[in-house]
Amino acid sequence: MSRTRGLFVPLVLIVIGVMVLLVNTGVLSQQALERLGDLWPLLLVILGLQLILNHTLPRQQATFIGFGATAVIVIAALLYAELAPAAPFGTRQADFSEQVGGLTAATLDLDYGGATADIQAGSIGESLYQAHVDYPGTESPPSISLDRESGTLAIHESSGLQLHLFGSSRRHVLVTLNDRIPWTIQIGGGAVSLRLDVRRLQLSKLQVSGGASRLDAQLPSPKATVLIDVSGGATDLTLRAPAGSQWHIAASGGISAVTVNGSSFGGIGDFQRSSAGYATATDRFDIEISGGASHVDFRTG
Repeated sequence: MSRTRGLFVPLVLIVIGVMVLLVNTGVLSQQALERLGDLWPLLLVILGLQLILNHTLPRQQATFIGFGATAVIVIAALLYAELAPAAPFGTRQADFSEQVGGLTAATLDLDYGGATADIQAGSIGESLYQAHVDYPGTESPPSISLDRESGTLAIHESSGLQLHLFGSSRRHVLVTLNDRIPWTIQIGGGAVSLRLDVRRLQLSKLQVSGGASRLDAQLPSPKATVLIDVSGGATDLTLRAPAGSQWHIAASGGISAVTVNGSSFGGIGDFQRSSAGYATATDRFDIEISGGASHVDFRTG
């Protein structure tokens, strides 16, 4: 009995693999796969149904009915994913903005897991920020709020259960920050990809925690000591600073490879390097990397 019932989970995995294969070969569209991802609760329905059948029917009858019901559900899901209208599935969009008011400095607190995030600086008049969000149609948009007392702009995951699965490819946030005031940027939640073009920003501090598959940051000229703190691990970390910038890099937790201005270092544990004028510079970058990284690439100019 246990051997027959133990086939259920492997068969479900085979079905999922076949679905992905159908997309890769062009039989199903990418949009259809994303809709199937939105229908992930059906896996719980199938599992629950099989458990009920196993406890109420003889072994062979429970197996036969369970596999039959699974086949019907899978076929119905495939037809729905390929033929049904896009709404409310697919991607939705939302835009947010607020005025600077009396703020003289601000903090961006971004915690939107499983997403691609683009952060940039620009001349946006009296707006403190402008945010454009793409998100799966089955989810709520992230919660965006501004605490004027502390100057903190918070972009956080919406409340409730959020399992990203296939829908993470449709999570994207673009934030433009007003370049007239200093900013501290804090990013958490484990983003898939972070792209920062803050060359025009008055950057006070950049802190990335919770890990990121990829971080690509183009930094401004430093004013005083600007801390760049990356923790929680990163697969690919790329930092670009203006020519002539003074800097210090300290990395811990194990790094596979580091490239500094074209010079490569591989197979290292802890790592420290400084520019020639860092010790006496008043405007400089202090870069701290902890939790490990597959590759770090830092370049000035």
